[in-house]
Amino acid sequence: MFGKTVLFSLIFLCYFSPGAFFPGASSAQTLSCSKCHSDIGKGHKYVHPAVNLGCSSCHMPSDGRNHPKDKESIKLRYDMPQLCFQCHKEKKFTGKYVHLPTERAMCMMCHDPHHSDVEDLLRNEPQELCYRCHAKEKFTKKYVHKVALGGCGIRCHNHHASDYPHLLSSDIGDLCIGCHRIQESGSHIVSLPGGKIHPVFWQKDPRNRKKEMTCASCHNPHCSNYRKLFTYKRICNRCHKAY
Repeated sequence: MFGKTVLFSLIFLCYFSPGAFFPGASSAQTLSCSKCHSDIGKGHKYVHPAVNLGCSSCHMPSDGRNHPKDKESIKLRYDMPQLCFQCHKEKKFTGKYVHLPTERAMCMMCHDPHHSDVEDLLRNEPQELCYRCHAKEKFTKKYVHKVALGGCGIRCHNHHASDYPHLLSSDIGDLCIGCHRIQESGSHIVSLPGGKIHPVFWQKDPRNRKKEMTCASCHNPHCSNYRKLFTYKRICNRCHKAY
C-alpha cells in the first residue's frame, strides 16, 4: 500500500510540475518574476493555464543580456504562433480562409497571454473587439439581426479559420436555415402560378451571374435601414421591372 502511495505521488509531481513539460521551469524562478510582475494572473476572472505552469513555460532569458535593465533580456521560447501551438492544436487555425490576425500570428492582438476578465482571454468583449478592425456603423443600423447582437462568433463566424468564405462556420444556406427553417422552401417570398416558388438557392444571382443566389442576395446578414434586413428599399425591383 505504501509503495502504491509513493508511486502515485511521484506521478502526480511529474505530471503537474512545470519542469516536467518545460525544462528549466521552477517555482523559485516564478516567484522571482513575481517580485516585479506581481499583477500577472491576479485579480482577473480568467487566467491562462500557462501562467500556472510558470513563467519559463513561455519565456526564457537571452544569453548575454542583463535583466531587467535590457528590454531584450527575456524572449519567448518559440516564435509566434509556434509557441501557442505547443498547447493549442494547429489544425484549428488552418483552413481555406484564414482570419488576417491568425495568418500573421497576431494572437495577442485579440487575446491577453496572461489573464483577462473576458472569456477566452479576449482583450475586449467580443463585439467591441471586432469593432477594432471592422467599422461599427456597418453593424448598427436601424434593424439589427438578432443573432448579430450576441457576437460574431456565437453562431455564424469562426474567429480563426474556416473552409467557407467570410469565415462562416458552414455554407451560407445551411447557416441561415439552421434558424429559419420555414424559409427553406422559398415560399416565404411568393408562390407563383403552377406551384412554382421563388428560388432561394442553387440559382445564379441575377445581379451577379458569377455568384449563386443566397439569402444574402436580398438580406443583409448583420443589419439594415430597411425592414426584414433588406439590402434595398424596393428589393424586388433590383431584378424585376416595376409594372
